[in-house]
Amino acid sequence: MTTAPPTTRPPRSERLGADFHRFWGAGVFTNLADGMLVVALPLIAVSLTQDPLLVAGLTAVRFLPWLLLAPLSGVLIDRVHRVRAMVVSNTVATLVMAGLILAVVTGSLSVWLLYAAMFALICCETVTDPASRIAVVQLVPARLLDRANSRVEGGRLVAQECLGRPVAGFLFAAGAVAPLVGIAGSYALCVVLLCAVPLVWRRSVPSEGEPARTEGFLRSTGEGFRQVLGDPILRGNMLCNAGMMVGANMGGAVLVLHAQDGLGVPAVFFGAFMTSSAIGGVLASLTADRVITRFGRRTSVIGGYLGMAVCFTGVALVGEPYSAFALLAVSGFCMVVSNIAASPYHQTVVPDAVRGRVAGVSRMIGWGVTPLGALAGGLLGRIDLALAFLLGGVIMAGTVLLSRRVIAETARRADLALTEAAVRPVFDEENR
Repeated sequence: MTTAPPTTRPPRSERLGADFHRFWGAGVFTNLADGMLVVALPLIAVSLTQDPLLVAGLTAVRFLPWLLLAPLSGVLIDRVHRVRAMVVSNTVATLVMAGLILAVVTGSLSVWLLYAAMFALICCETVTDPASRIAVVQLVPARLLDRANSRVEGGRLVAQECLGRPVAGFLFAAGAVAPLVGIAGSYALCVVLLCAVPLVWRRSVPSEGEPARTEGFLRSTGEGFRQVLGDPILRGNMLCNAGMMVGANMGGAVLVLHAQDGLGVPAVFFGAFMTSSAIGGVLASLTADRVITRFGRRTSVIGGYLGMAVCFTGVALVGEPYSAFALLAVSGFCMVVSNIAASPYHQTVVPDAVRGRVAGVSRMIGWGVTPLGALAGGLLGRIDLALAFLLGGVIMAGTVLLSRRVIAETARRADLALTEAAVRPVFDEENR
């Protein structure tokens, strides 16, 4: 019996299904809330204090849960029903926002309360984000996974980057309570849509060969580190991701300054300028499955990463905003295509019993190096703002070239796993 090549695209007439679209809609609402959050809370902080250190502290607090709790959240995701975990985490997020709204209304809000709210909300995100990426596998057949990942990524970009951030700014003009109500409502609507997915009410069935979940929490956490650090492919992908994060955040940390001082973007148009990468990302989410089919998974990942490096280098060399906008849009396109092409490895090859822990440890390292890249970009910016983009692009290119064998093997295994998963139901049906 012959099988289709692993990159054969399924017919466009095949639908992802109502359950997936309810799940996708829930993700859109939680990403909308996340997008509003990163704008609304700093704006409220500025209304409470003019101390730059206290305002910048919100950004530090935003990263802390990923550094401190991501591996533990991974253990939790591996032990419980993942979609139910999303329901609980978004319910908690809704209650946290309700408490923050009450503090604003009663006049008891402080910067320290904003810190506590930000920390609690990102703790919820350390559960919701990896669980949502893993749960997609349970909602669509393997042959549609690239298309489903594209939809999820497109929804995230539109909701979080294109809508959430500007909407929060407009709502804040009506008062501090308005964006907080919008955030709380978005989290609540996410819960409603998740409860409409039949999967949430089904009993969780352990994966074949999955060990009993009776080992201690710390031992389970250690297993996540052993899985990532002991596997050359997972370890290589983690280090590749870390290198890309360092390079990208070197330029990203000083973009606001480079846009205004180096490219001449007026402050009033900076928000519109920032939509460049989101526009490219949305376009990528609509075409990624076709790109992967046409060029292959390995080429899509390596080409996407190298495209980002070239675009960042180009931003350092151009001196006007229109070319920089186009380069950042292409960079956003490349980033999303590479992310979508790389996702099936963690969704199919990594054993289901440890996917949460592997995702948690990998995310902890990825987010952990983000402040290092930002700090390096700030230091380089004191010399020349364009230098942060130039060196960041060089670091990304070097990371890809050093990781090319790991990326190739990752793509090969992902394609093989997707092909086997697509063929398996056919054999099951024939052998009945």
